[in-house]
Amino acid sequence: MALQYLVKEALADSGEPASILLMAYTNRAVDEICGMLADNHLDFVRLGNEYSCDARFKPFLLDSLLGDSPKLSDIKTRLSQKNIVVGTTSMLMAKPYVFQLKHFQLAIVDEASQILEPNIVGLLASHRDGQCCIDKFILVGDHKQLPAVVQQDEQSSAVSDPMLHAIGLRNCRNSLFERLLTSHSSPLTSHSSPLTPPHIGILRRQGRMHPDIAAFPNRMFYAREQLMPVPLPHQEELSADHLFMRRRRIFIPSEFCKQPNISDKVNIHEAQIVARLLEGIYHHYSQQFDANKTVGVIVPYRNQIAMIRKEIEQLGLPCLQQVTIDTVERYQGSQRDVVIYSFTVQHLYQLDFLTSNCFEEDGHVIDRKLNVAITRARKQMIIVGNERILSSNPLFKALIEEYKIVER
Repeated sequence: MALQYLVKEALADSGEPASILLMAYTNRAVDEICGMLADNHLDFVRLGNEYSCDARFKPFLLDSLLGDSPKLSDIKTRLSQKNIVVGTTSMLMAKPYVFQLKHFQLAIVDEASQILEPNIVGLLASHRDGQCCIDKFILVGDHKQLPAVVQQDEQSSAVSDPMLHAIGLRNCRNSLFERLLTSHSSPLTSHSSPLTPPHIGILRRQGRMHPDIAAFPNRMFYAREQLMPVPLPHQEELSADHLFMRRRRIFIPSEFCKQPNISDKVNIHEAQIVARLLEGIYHHYSQQFDANKTVGVIVPYRNQIAMIRKEIEQLGLPCLQQVTIDTVERYQGSQRDVVIYSFTVQHLYQLDFLTSNCFEEDGHVIDRKLNVAITRARKQMIIVGNERILSSNPLFKALIEEYKIVER
């Protein structure tokens, strides 16, 4: 929603034909941007290839618009005809000629907290004939959700140069978004705090989660921000009677089912539970069921995706084959009316992987993975997991207790 209004405002304020560049790190996030533009009847051109683009947006691909005329002059003509250009940051880095052909008044980077500084700062500072190719940029992101994927540990990627410390660059694993945010010591707790730097804006209203779902992340992760509902119609619903199982937050315990010949990254019992849940949700929503909007499944391991797919096949419901089942990392930026999170783990050592993206703020443990998983749900959140293993972690234990006893 924020991105939508930023784009509309930029188009309305432009005294000349607007030129806007919209970027994100993943193709899935770019698909979300394209969906927003299409829903608002905003014309655009997408950079990329058909294999990494949702089928709905293939007609907007630059290659599709060019047809059999891939000349540089034709590319320039097509780009000049479109106010909005969309693509991943890696695609823009692979096509630097775009900045030679088109000047952008505004660049907006979505999910910016996922992008390492070297992968974005060069794009934002692109020059042509001594002039900057981008007049202004806006980074949109959430440092309390998943950061960039970095192979090195924190100690190996630490920065020791005093000159870099002076600009807030202390670790190469941090994004430009996080550096700009954390280089200021403001607590950012007040709506009108004079300490808040003028270039930082905090979104305090969210239009995704029903307040019942938002309660846990608000208390545990967003104690400073205290996100409020917009509210949208689905956020004002008092009753949950129309929902599957008539509860907004549900915890379903799974049993130990470890087998010596099967990977620890697979949980057969949870796969069976998830398949049955999907079957129930499908029949509950009936004609209103939409595989791209109604329900999604999040798991920590790709091995578990295959196991759930296998269980779904046995149901004989082709519609369920289209349901997105993926890891937390690939679900960031997406949303569904109902989200099922299968924790999958059956060993204590696996909790280290689940909690590998945590930090502390004001005495609260901010679990980025869990935060992303919960905040994907609009109307209903269902978690499935081994209670005995998960309860070894205080945060997971609190989540289970809340999901078990609170009903709506």
